[in-house]
Amino acid sequence: MTNRYAAGLFILMMFTALLTACWDRTEMNELALVSMMGVDRDPESGKITVYYQIINPLSGTSAKGTSGGEQAPVYTYEISGSSFGEIKSTIYKMLPRKLFMAHCKVLLVSRRVAKQNIRDIVNFIEMQPNGRSSVPMLIVDGSISQVMRTLTPLERVPSDTIDSRLDLLIRNSLLVGKQIKVSDVIERMEKSDTIVLPLITGMTEAPSSNSGERSADIDANQNNFIIRGGAVFRDYRMAGKLNDTQLVWYHLLNGDRGRHVRQFQVEGKQVSVELRLVRIKREVFWKSDQPVVRIRMDLELSTAYTIESVPKSRNEVERLENRLNQIIADESLAFYQMIRERGWDLLSINDLLRKQTPNHPDIDQAAKNVQIEIRANTRLLRTGSMSQPYGGTG
Repeated sequence: MTNRYAAGLFILMMFTALLTACWDRTEMNELALVSMMGVDRDPESGKITVYYQIINPLSGTSAKGTSGGEQAPVYTYEISGSSFGEIKSTIYKMLPRKLFMAHCKVLLVSRRVAKQNIRDIVNFIEMQPNGRSSVPMLIVDGSISQVMRTLTPLERVPSDTIDSRLDLLIRNSLLVGKQIKVSDVIERMEKSDTIVLPLITGMTEAPSSNSGERSADIDANQNNFIIRGGAVFRDYRMAGKLNDTQLVWYHLLNGDRGRHVRQFQVEGKQVSVELRLVRIKREVFWKSDQPVVRIRMDLELSTAYTIESVPKSRNEVERLENRLNQIIADESLAFYQMIRERGWDLLSINDLLRKQTPNHPDIDQAAKNVQIEIRANTRLLRTGSMSQPYGGTG
């Protein structure tokens, strides 16, 4: 009995020793926390360049460098190689800490890489043990080196700036959608969908790398970058671009619920109207042996931001609603005709026909012959507090 007790006590002590020790622990001061990653590739040589933007743990209002003032909040490391695997090893020729990707917030890809193929990039991100396939992917329309070396106003860390802007654009505009994460790209590309990712562009040719100079510059348009336009992707390749006006119709017709203010010309007057999609319904029916897809959108309107022309009576409100119904339907249909001519199925018409007419023998041919009907039903719910904008009589 005593021997059994002693053996049990010995085993318990061994387990206790194992539980209280962590042999492969890595201290925080041994890690290089990546906040943003950028990828470029030379189309002629095939050489890959990766940019790692790493948090500077010594940055802050009390952390002073040399006579130049505050230390930079991030450091951008640039490393090139023939493959991602090679880069992961050779980065330590320059980097004194272990690369840690779990805190990465943004992935940037150069436009020339996007035009070649992004499959190997998303595979590399997805396969990393501490990879971040939940981060948004943006396409750099211009110099990726410039964007990766730009310090931004208000937010000290550039990845925080991009992350915050994307969130605000999703909620307050129809310029950016929610399905822009790396995991979304993989899922939708594997389903043969056509998608749109945000474009980001540097606003100056010579970004300041000195955080002290950047914080002392009052012009926020200098040494900054802007999210503008969208990159169309099909089969992991960039096929074209959408401008901001086209993005509004793309997101609206795909059911995104952001609010967006646009100016329309109604009865010879300019009216700024906020749009918000309430519901969207798509249905398929047949007419003269051809498929017809009818898209109906119910939208709430607000003229709270208009200073040009304010409707003053119920009759004027109805005229405004009727006119906007027609304008929205016409411009949406014109957008569809444009993407159809370019072969971009951005409204997932093929998928809709496949779901609602599963027994059709040739879905692809039906999609080529499909007719689209778009109807908008608007309702003005809010107006500005002014019944008549101020203005002179001449």
